[in-house]
Amino acid sequence: MSPTVTRQAEDYLAAVEHELADLPAEDRSALLEDLAQHLDALTAEDDDRPVEVRLGLPAQYAADLRAAAGLPARGSAVRAVAPGLRERLDALLASPAARRAAPFARETRRLLVELRPAWWVLRGYLLVAVPCLLRPDGVRDVPVPAPLGSHLLGVLLVLAAVAGSVALGRREARGTVRGLVVAGGVVLLLVSAVAVQSAWSTVVESTPVLVMGAGDDAPSEAYPLVSRYGPVTDVLPYAADGTPLEDVLLYDQDGRPLHVGYQEWWADQCVRALEQPLAADGVPVPNSFPQDYELLGLDVDIHGVPVVPGQCVAERARPEVPLPVFPPVQPGG
Repeated sequence: MSPTVTRQAEDYLAAVEHELADLPAEDRSALLEDLAQHLDALTAEDDDRPVEVRLGLPAQYAADLRAAAGLPARGSAVRAVAPGLRERLDALLASPAARRAAPFARETRRLLVELRPAWWVLRGYLLVAVPCLLRPDGVRDVPVPAPLGSHLLGVLLVLAAVAGSVALGRREARGTVRGLVVAGGVVLLLVSAVAVQSAWSTVVESTPVLVMGAGDDAPSEAYPLVSRYGPVTDVLPYAADGTPLEDVLLYDQDGRPLHVGYQEWWADQCVRALEQPLAADGVPVPNSFPQDYELLGLDVDIHGVPVVPGQCVAERARPEVPLPVFPPVQPGG
């Protein structure tokens, strides 16, 4: 395909578009889309004749398009509504700025046409995913929607919705039907934006936030012990040989009981209550480590979201930590 032939096709498309400028944008786009596809096919053929010789003058081609689509002849509808508007429109389209913008507009239109199949697939997915995202716990349905709590059902509905969306996109609907399809797509995008914002807010709110006193590195009454990583909520003691120790009493350098902050969240996000050992006088011993939390078994997690079966862990194992290896003690040493 030579640059000369491509340039002729672009100029011919611009000339026909100029002849159809009095039509509504929806009708004009439908006619020009068919012409663009026809020109693409012509430029691929081995024919050196000019495009105007092969298709006729742009004005006549535009008139034939109008007649085939049942649209009024050029200028008849415009002058009946507003005399002189056609002349002003012709002058605007003939201006240098309009001619400079024409290639960019054509490339943009071509890009949008090429991206339509991707939008059809996305539209089908959003039809199923958006209602799930709007639920309080909808963030769990990303990226696979789970209507009625079933991911399998979500996959089947997405496949069906995508197939229907692609079939609808291939129908080349026009007039009122096309307007309704476009309006529905715009509404779907707006609702999708709201759903994504809602889901993101849920993620942010459910992310554990370590609230301390005056600053990020300042201890407070609620979190009296702070490390470089944030407040300390538990201490896990081990013997020198790596044996985990239970019910160890810890004190600071001045003999005061060591206190840590209250742990409000866990990996499974289930609600637990602190269960500290009691002394003989019935008073809890807060400096006994590791701290013991009992699972309450509620129907909702720490954020008020209903828990799912198997979400809560009854016995929380200690995290794996690197322990130093000490040399064996020599006899008599």
